[in-house]
Amino acid sequence: MKIVFIQPKSFHCWEALNIGYLISAIKNEINADISFFSGFFDRDELIIEGCRRADIVGVSATSPQMKHGLFLCAEIKKHSPKCLIIFGGIHPSALPQDTLENEIVDVVVTGEGERAIIEVINNRETLLRSKKIINYGYVENLDDISFPDRELIKQGRNIQQAYRDNGIRIASIFASRGCPFQCRFCASGAVWGKRVRYRSVDNIFEEFEKVAKDLRIDFVKFSDDTFTYKKDLVREFCEKKIRHGNRTNWGCNVRADGISEDILRLMKESGCSEIWVGVESGSQQILNDMQKGITIERIKRIFKLTKNLGFFRRAYMLLGMPNESLEDIKLSEKLVDDIEPDAVGFTILAPFPGSSFYDSKTHKNVDWSWVDEYENKITRTKYLTNEELHHEQSRLVKKYQNKAVFRQREVYV
Repeated sequence: MKIVFIQPKSFHCWEALNIGYLISAIKNEINADISFFSGFFDRDELIIEGCRRADIVGVSATSPQMKHGLFLCAEIKKHSPKCLIIFGGIHPSALPQDTLENEIVDVVVTGEGERAIIEVINNRETLLRSKKIINYGYVENLDDISFPDRELIKQGRNIQQAYRDNGIRIASIFASRGCPFQCRFCASGAVWGKRVRYRSVDNIFEEFEKVAKDLRIDFVKFSDDTFTYKKDLVREFCEKKIRHGNRTNWGCNVRADGISEDILRLMKESGCSEIWVGVESGSQQILNDMQKGITIERIKRIFKLTKNLGFFRRAYMLLGMPNESLEDIKLSEKLVDDIEPDAVGFTILAPFPGSSFYDSKTHKNVDWSWVDEYENKITRTKYLTNEELHHEQSRLVKKYQNKAVFRQREVYV
């Protein structure tokens, strides 16, 4: 059986770890010819030709990736009409019925896909005759899942891209799945759900060491929504890393509340050199509107503490909440001045499917391939037009250009 996975192109490039997990799951159960293409690196013609005579083509897509993914599969169906087309990922999970209504889509997998992909492969002939949405629930013990196949997803290309952009070799790891928080702008719950499931410390550390050694990685990114939510796990991981003498640097997302100085000190000792904090706004009212669950004072406290401890600190800022005014943006600017992050990015609210801001009537016909967290033409607030929001974003990025994240350095310099 020939199985091909596709990562459609979008605004910026990332490792296809989700597909890497699916490939490992298949290899554990089924003898198949598996290949992978990425729209970030591979030309459309190469991808389409690579899918010739494929039995199954699987596409993992965010909302901005859907248009490219559907285009590729329409071309693939022309020469391989009996190829089973599967769509999964955040967008199909958030809008499964809408996704299935596309003529070329045979199966939609919602949520996690490791068990679902085996079901699909084993029932390919039946599914070709009857379109279906499949959900296999969540894997309770994440240690049961094999590490993602980083060779087949050609992660070396991502590492080379990171090296060109940052001067170091970078790779990512997931330590958990799910997020318990209720931030209204976030769509990750469409795939992972709200209940957090964790891998064991031994399992996480085993992959950390393997990735660092096999891929000669300088820096490991934990891609969890909030890595530090389970304090005991963080403490045990850091202690194990120190005990084993592993010196590879790492970084993670941290909430402004709920993390103590002693754990931060332990993280630093274990090689955590960067933290990334969802600050979002300097207006407490806007933070409340987001259901962010943090206070301005907490934000100031963690940035002061982590500066004293020697961390490189990144602040995520978000413009465009429905009730945001120019005065609220000024408060955000003042907060950035106060906390002095080492890096800061200014995004604009995107009402992606899966977030609470998506409206099936208002956004039904949006071309998501033009909507990015950094750029869109559809968001406005009660007080500010889309043009005014972009003006403020541009002004802030230019003001903090020496601290701008890579995407905004590239755009505005």
